[in-house]
Parts: sequence; C-alpha cells; structure tokens
Amino acid sequence: MDLSVVTNAFLAQTGLICLALTLCVMALERIADEPNIPGRIGIGLLFGVTGAILMNMPGAVVDEYYFDLRLVPVAVAGLVAGPIGSATAAFVASIARVEMGGDGTLLGLAGLWLSFAVGCLGWHGLKKDRDTVGYGALFGGMTATVAISALILMPETARQKILASNLPGVVLVLNFLTAFIAACYVGLNRRRKRDARTGVLHSQVVAALPDALYAKDLEGQFILATERSAALFGAKTAADLIGRHEVEFHKRGDAWRILQEDRAFLSNPAPMTMQRVLRRADRDIFLSTVKAPYLDEEGRLQGVVCYSTDITAQKTLEAELTATQHLLHTAIDEMADGLAMFERDGRLRLWNQRYLELFPYVEDLLPAKPMLGDILRAGIMRGHILIPKGKTAVSWVEEELQRSADAQTSELLLDSDRWVAKKTSILKDKGWVTLYADITEKKLAVAELEKIANRDGLTGLANRRYFDLQLQASLRDARDLGRPVSLLLLDVDFFKPFNDTYGHPAGDQILKTIASTLQACCRRRTDTVARYGGEEFAVIMPDADTALAQEAAIRLRDAVRALGIAHEASPLGRVTVSIGVATREGRSSVIATELLEECDAALYVAKCSGRDTIQIAASNPSDERQPSVLASAR
Repeated sequence: MDLSVVTNAFLAQTGLICLALTLCVMALERIADEPNIPGRIGIGLLFGVTGAILMNMPGAVVDEYYFDLRLVPVAVAGLVAGPIGSATAAFVASIARVEMGGDGTLLGLAGLWLSFAVGCLGWHGLKKDRDTVGYGALFGGMTATVAISALILMPETARQKILASNLPGVVLVLNFLTAFIAACYVGLNRRRKRDARTGVLHSQVVAALPDALYAKDLEGQFILATERSAALFGAKTAADLIGRHEVEFHKRGDAWRILQEDRAFLSNPAPMTMQRVLRRADRDIFLSTVKAPYLDEEGRLQGVVCYSTDITAQKTLEAELTATQHLLHTAIDEMADGLAMFERDGRLRLWNQRYLELFPYVEDLLPAKPMLGDILRAGIMRGHILIPKGKTAVSWVEEELQRSADAQTSELLLDSDRWVAKKTSILKDKGWVTLYADITEKKLAVAELEKIANRDGLTGLANRRYFDLQLQASLRDARDLGRPVSLLLLDVDFFKPFNDTYGHPAGDQILKTIASTLQACCRRRTDTVARYGGEEFAVIMPDADTALAQEAAIRLRDAVRALGIAHEASPLGRVTVSIGVATREGRSSVIATELLEECDAALYVAKCSGRDTIQIAASNPSDERQPSVLASAR
C-alpha cells in the first residue's frame, strides 16, 4: 500500500470536509441565534452526505475494511447542530456504509455512532467559554481515538496487514487534524457572533454617558466615540471620528504633545487622571481626562480608553483669582468651589461660604481662627472626614499637612459620600490658598465605567471577570485572617429544553428573574452574586461556614421554587435550580480553581440526583466519602 497515495487521498477528503463546513457556516451567518430543528436536520444531511461521498472517494481498503475520514463530518455535525444534526449525519452515513457492504460493515457502523457521541459531547462542551485551541485539540483527540479504536475489533489477519502498512499513523493524524481544524473554526465563529451582540449593547450604554468617552488603538486611531466626543473634537458625528487619528483635530504643537503623552501612557499603561487643553479658534477647552488601558481577553494591551470632563469653567475661575487677588473679598463668595486661605503657620485666615458648606463643622471653630491641623483632626473626630483604610488619624493628618505645604493635590472623602478635590497654591508670603472642588459626579462617572466593566449585560449581576477577582480576594482574606469562605454554584434545571419550548427571549427573562431573586435572598452585604456563565450563577460567601452556606443554599433553592414559573419540558413542572456548595476553613491554601472544581463536582452530583437538589462537597478534598444530598421536596 503506497502511503503517499493514501495520504493524498485523505488530504482531498479533508478539503471536502472543509468545503462542507464553510457552506454550513455561510448559511448560519444568516440567522442571529442557534438553528431551529429543521435547520439542524438540514445541517445533519449536509454532513451525512459529505460522509457518504468520503466513503466513495479514493482511500484505503484492507480485506473489505474501508479507511477514510467519514467519522469527522458526523462529529462536526454535532458541534454545529447538536445531537439532532449529528444523529441525522450518522444515519445518512450509516445507510451509505450498509450499501457498500463487506466484512467491515458492523465495525464501520459502530465507528459512525461513536462519532455521534463525540459530536454530542462537543456540542455541550462548546457552550461554555473555553479556550478554542485547547478545546479543538480535545475534540480532535476524541475523534482520532474513535478512528483508531477500530483496530482493536478487527480480525487479527487484517490488523496485522494494516499495522505493517503504517496506515494507522496516517488515519490518526489526519482524523485529528481535520477534527481539530473544524472545532477551532466553529468555536471562533461562535465567539465572533457573541462578541458582535455584546458590542451592540456596549455601544448603547456608552452613547448614554454625559461626558466624552472615546477609545483609541495603539496607533492613536479612534475605534469608539460618543456624540459628546464628536462635539468636543469638532467632528460632525461620532462616526466621523472612527478610523481617524486624534492629532488631526489639534494644532501642530498640541498634536505633538498629545502624541508624546499617548506614547508615554502606552509604555506604562496604568489608570491615571490628567488635565489637557484643546486649543480652538474662539477659545481654549480645559479637560480632566481619566485614562485607562484597553486590554483584550488575554490581557494584552490593545489601546487606551479616555473619559474627558470639560473643566474649562473651573480653570477660568482659577486664572481670574490669581490675576485679581485684590478683588478676592468681592468675588470669593461667588465661587463654585470652596476656598480657604492659610497663613504660613497654617492658621485659617480667609474662607468662603462654599468652604463652610463642604465642611460645616468649621463654623464652630471660627472664633479661634483654627490651625489647619486642628480643622482636620476635628473633622475626623466628628466623623465628617473619613480617613483612608490602613491610615491612623495622626499619620493621615501629618501627611495632609505636608501635602498642603508642598502644594500637592489630594482628595478628601466626606461622611455624606461626597468627594472633594483639594488643590493648593503657595502665596508670596509663604502662606497658601486651597480650592476645594466637589468631584463626586466625576467619581460616580468613573465608578459607573467600572460597574459597566464588572456587570453582566443581561442580568445586572457581577460578571465572570468580577467573580474571579472577588473569589481570589475572598480566598486570600480567608487565608490571612483565618476565616472560612463558602462558594455556591447554581444551575437552572433543564434550561435548554425551556429555551426550546418557550424561546430564547423567555429564557433571558427567566435568567433575569432568577438573578433578581438570588440577589434579594442574599442577605449579607459581603456576599457576591454573579452570573457564572450561560444558565449558571455563583454566590461567594466570605466568613461563612458550611452550616451558613447550607442555610443560604436552601433559601435560594426555595425562593426559585416559590416563583412558580411553569416549565412544561421539565419533569418537575416548574423552573428549579440545582446547587453545589463547597467550603474552605480559614488558613487554607486552596486556590480558586480548586474550590471551583470541588463546587462544580458537587453541582454535578446534585444534577445527577434528580435536579432541584443541594449537594455539599466534602470539606476535605481527600475525603472519599460521599456527602449527603439535601433532597428537595417534590
């Protein structure tokens, strides 16, 4: 048997499989969601016919045992169209194999239906957010294993002939490569469609922001912009900014400065706040800009995100105050910001009404003309000024006095949850004047951006990114402080049948309803409720032992039951959840992935135990005893 001829024949079969997959993906581009049942059957027919054609193409035949790539299209049909598509493909290919006849018919049929099983496993696995290459390698390995396993069941004479020809190596490699390529292709196409839907939602949220929000790539070109950004840079619409460089909208000197600033930021991409000036023919626009790095899913730098607030009015006021100090007593009470002037020894000499509005307790100290240190200490003692975590009152006051003496900017958090930015200028007599600007709205805007980045677009719960960060932080605190931490994983029972029965919009509404129910039932402020993925939710419970976690799990399960949402496709008749629970005591060195694996294993047992149940994982991972299941009331 000439292996080069066989290899070329198999490569031709690989091309036919890729052609069929391309035609299938082109058809799927015309629908927004997953194909319906007729569509899945059609996809199965396409790949089944492909498998039948492969059996009749040149390949390898040993004692009426046919070797080709027929298994791959059956398995790939499962990836694209689920069990229905894979079963259809296997059925069509089986008919073709029976018509061919020969001693290897039964063995060929077994291989086709084993490939059907591989396709079903691939369908369920592809729903989760997995690494595309790794998953493709796993899928290719399973497909190749089915192909090569036929040798075990062959008669000894045929097997020896095949082994002597080195044909198994060709079969193994080409089955693996073809299945691997197909799995990667399907996975990347699914991710692209999902990202496109997410991008539409993000664009709508960004467009609603009050200030200018825009993003630039590594070359300085706009890749996202709001209409407020267009007005800021002098473009007609936000669409006119996309693909253009920011430097095009500035004078030459300013453009060079902005280019240098962007290069400096990209060389050390850390969130920062800076002030900039946009020079226009009629006026200068002063901006306070928050910059943050834009990273892809693997954490690689892709550009910079900017949020700019127009602070021209504030800058103009500061300039006027500097130029007209002799009119200070007349203008001071008209200022929008608080102002306080201190003598060189730190004694309060002059203030305005806005300053007293920001710091009302100072009015009680005015008869004695207090020192700045006394003002700060009184604010802390009365609870009006909140010092940062990890600081003592004494150390923070000393640092704040030094910042004032050095004309450094700082921010103060007041008890009314308002933020005040403090900017100090040194006077000629070595005293200083300080402006206090309320930056609460700016802080809220930045917090809103962080909230958008950390929230799931459908349910409003914490997203997977925020969940991973919180779980790591909770485990770190548990280890450092010696406190337990518990994790709950919840899965909506029979969710796919629900979607198939009532439609995806109804499924989305169920997810939102369950999300709000879980959020309402978690009574502790320290608990984090997140959408873990698809129909899965997670709850992180810091400082909670197994008993407290079990109590919470029962409450969450019963709350979902109490919703009474009908589910005709569920044996239980209504929407329910299965819950896995895992707990780690304090000082444990467990990492996040280990706790997730334990909790996921408990959830799996709960689902296999009839759904609508709670499974508590063993507190010791090495404990092989099966923990008890909290059976649900039927």
